[in-house]
Amino acid sequence: MECRTNRYNLSPYLVKNGIYLDFEGEGKKRDGSIPSPHMAGIYKPYLDGYNYHVLFFKSSWKPVKAMHMVKQDRIGGFKDLMDGLITEAENENRLIFYWTIHEKMMIERHAPELVERFEQVGFNLHKPAKKFANRRGLLKDETEKKGLNQFLKMLKPASALIVACKPTAAEACRRIDNYATKTKRWCNWNIEQKKIAKDLLRYNKDDCLAVLRLARKIGNSTN
Repeated sequence: MECRTNRYNLSPYLVKNGIYLDFEGEGKKRDGSIPSPHMAGIYKPYLDGYNYHVLFFKSSWKPVKAMHMVKQDRIGGFKDLMDGLITEAENENRLIFYWTIHEKMMIERHAPELVERFEQVGFNLHKPAKKFANRRGLLKDETEKKGLNQFLKMLKPASALIVACKPTAAEACRRIDNYATKTKRWCNWNIEQKKIAKDLLRYNKDDCLAVLRLARKIGNSTN
């Protein structure tokens, strides 16, 4: 892996060849438990461009996989699919980029045996992004919570912002669970059900792209 990095431990090479990961799931339940993610969006270099594909962690989501029709999509258990992704990063000397601690926390909770390996190839972009913005006087209040859109506004003002899916991603996951249990063929889903599934994947892809854009901004910095 190329070691010519800037003060944020990134380089254009690491960014260009990275794997960009974003989970979607229900979020915390009333009893405080956090279920395993329902899916993960993966955005990475492919041939002469980039490819977005999805890891589906629930077998009942086969209708959504059938809708997406991307060859690289996979459906299987969380532990097995994440093990495969980590192995890919290890074998190909890639970093897995993600935003904030959520992705690592999901692995700690639902596949703890993978945490040590994930830490070797994973790169949480949030802290370097805060440092990058702060050094340029763009982060007025470091304690203020700022999501991807806020950082895009600060660091990549010409980039399109992420449009949230409706309903929320967590609610979309719950509804898709219900749809997929009752109607197992995508062609039998109604227009509204299909719209929710498509919008969730669109939103997930936009999140992956936003992390890539911010990584490029930081990785191309020389100071």
